[in-house]
Amino acid sequence: MSFAMPLDPHSLLPIALRAASQVVRNPVLAEEASERAIYQLTVALLDGSPPDCPEAWLRTVARRAACAILRSEWARTKTADLDGVASAPRTSGKRSEVQSEWIRDNLAAALTPRQREALQAAITCNTTRAAARTCGMEPRDFRRSLRSISQRARQLLDHHPLLGDPQLPGAEQGRAV
Repeated sequence: MSFAMPLDPHSLLPIALRAASQVVRNPVLAEEASERAIYQLTVALLDGSPPDCPEAWLRTVARRAACAILRSEWARTKTADLDGVASAPRTSGKRSEVQSEWIRDNLAAALTPRQREALQAAITCNTTRAAARTCGMEPRDFRRSLRSISQRARQLLDHHPLLGDPQLPGAEQGRAV
C-alpha cells in the first residue's frame, strides 16, 4: 500500500506538532521540534529517499527531536523578567573599572595553561558547548573549569590590598565623591 507523498511537506506540520506536543509541554519547544522534523522530511525527499509511511516517520522524528531539545541547553534557558532588571540597583556585586582591568591583566598568570585555554575559549566562543569542544573538554568539565577560574579571580581580588575595597579610586572615607 503506497502513500502518495504530498508536494508540500509543510502540510504535515500539524501531525509533527501533535507528536512533539506529547513529549514537550511548552508550545514553543514543540513547534521547534516539529519544524526540525519537517526539515528532516524535506531533506529525505530531496535526497530521493522518501519514507514509506511519511506520517508515522514524521511522528517518530518529531518525538525524537523533542527529546533532543529537552536534553539540550536550548531548552534549559529561562526567560528573564526584565521588569525586575530595570529597577534593580546596578552596584551590588559589581566590580570597579580598576578591579576589572587589574583582573584582566593579572589573572592569566595565576591560572594553569589548561585554565588559560578554557578562559580564552569562554571569551571567544558563543556557547558553552562550542567553547568546551575548542578545549577538548566535555561541557560539564568546562563549566567546572570556569567555576574554578572565577574562584581564583575572587581570591586574587580579596588578597590584593588596594583592590579588595570596591571603593572608587581616589575616594577616601568620609569625603564626598
